[in-house]
Amino acid sequence: MAAKPRHVKIEIKYDGTDGKAKVASTVSTASENITEGGISYTVVRGDTLWAIAKKYLGEGTRYTEIYDANKDVIEATARAHGKPDSDHGHWIWAGEILVIPISASSAEESRSSYLSSGQSKKEKLGNKIERQLSSFSYTDVASGQSDSVSLTMHDIGKEWMGAYMPQKGASLGAKIVPEEWEKLDTLDCGKFVLDDISFSGPQITCSLGGVSVPAMDDFKALPRTQTYEKTTVRQIASQVASRAKVSLVYEASDVQIAEIEQKKKTDSAFLYEICEKYGLAMKVYNHKIVIFDMAAYEAKKAVLTLEAGKNIESWSYNTTVDGTYTGVELSYTDPDKSTIKVTIGKQGRMYSLNTQASSRYDAELQAEAKVNEANRSAETMTISVFPCTLVATQCVNVKGLGNIDGKYFIDKIKHDVGSSGYKMQLTLHKVQKIIKA
Repeated sequence: MAAKPRHVKIEIKYDGTDGKAKVASTVSTASENITEGGISYTVVRGDTLWAIAKKYLGEGTRYTEIYDANKDVIEATARAHGKPDSDHGHWIWAGEILVIPISASSAEESRSSYLSSGQSKKEKLGNKIERQLSSFSYTDVASGQSDSVSLTMHDIGKEWMGAYMPQKGASLGAKIVPEEWEKLDTLDCGKFVLDDISFSGPQITCSLGGVSVPAMDDFKALPRTQTYEKTTVRQIASQVASRAKVSLVYEASDVQIAEIEQKKKTDSAFLYEICEKYGLAMKVYNHKIVIFDMAAYEAKKAVLTLEAGKNIESWSYNTTVDGTYTGVELSYTDPDKSTIKVTIGKQGRMYSLNTQASSRYDAELQAEAKVNEANRSAETMTISVFPCTLVATQCVNVKGLGNIDGKYFIDKIKHDVGSSGYKMQLTLHKVQKIIKA
């Protein structure tokens, strides 16, 4: 009996401009007041000028009318949030009070028309993307950055350039669904915020790029200055997650911090910096901030064996002693301005580190983090594998390659679905012995 052809289907959930406007349309009319110039409207989270224009003026393309009527307010608010300008109304924030240049009766008529037509469109947009999709890529990263997605679709009818024009900040969810594959599970890629939109021709295509970040733009865009005292990494992360309105998954011990300053840094950059400083990994996935102990994850059992000639299609390997170390020589300045020296690990290739620390405990944590992170570059691999159920942060065994064999940690997986089928490429580092104080 001939084997059935194996396929994958991409499932897309997409709110587009309709979904964004729907958030605004659910707000009660208590946020609307009649003024001489039109309707006074208070911006809520998730709003865009395009969506507000479609709701009140009937067409998203009329957003420029709202921008022109409120330019001073919009630009002042953008500057207050650290932006040089609003990008002609692209950046607006909850709490802004805008005047919609339209009469109350016309506004109600437009809103009713929008609700009756927009809701039915919303249910079809994800399916429309699925039908027109020509390529799809999802990158799953263990730490250091957000997961990302990119997709390209045909736009022969110019719908995505017109009525369904995607907007930055819109939400997109994706799943890779295998069909007629044995032992291959559906992969939920998560939810993404669109941050890159492009078109090309003459055979018109629309390309969308999204990152897994909180919907609150302040997380990656708003510099903040704040001092944290007598706290822990978990408590700081909890505050950041609360501001971003996302959940926190914390799988590490409580790292004590006497005092640390977030000086004109975004929450995203600051939290990544703290995690790196103390040997923790961080990623943003599906509207969650995930922080975990990298060494503890490296110590977990391998979930799969990748073997040359079986489930490995191609591979490349690199080993280096450059930038790798046997120990650390640390000099740190304590709160009393005294310089204290600490040695961790074995003599040989020593990592020299000068830092400020509140205690020997604090200094040793920083030393461990630096040397172990550096040593993760000692042996690295890139492997193309037959599609299988794996995620970044897992460990696998590599077999059949002689001295290259061993246990590896998955730093990144790129999933590509296109005309040539479904492909997976893994980026890994060989698990090294952890140097501890």
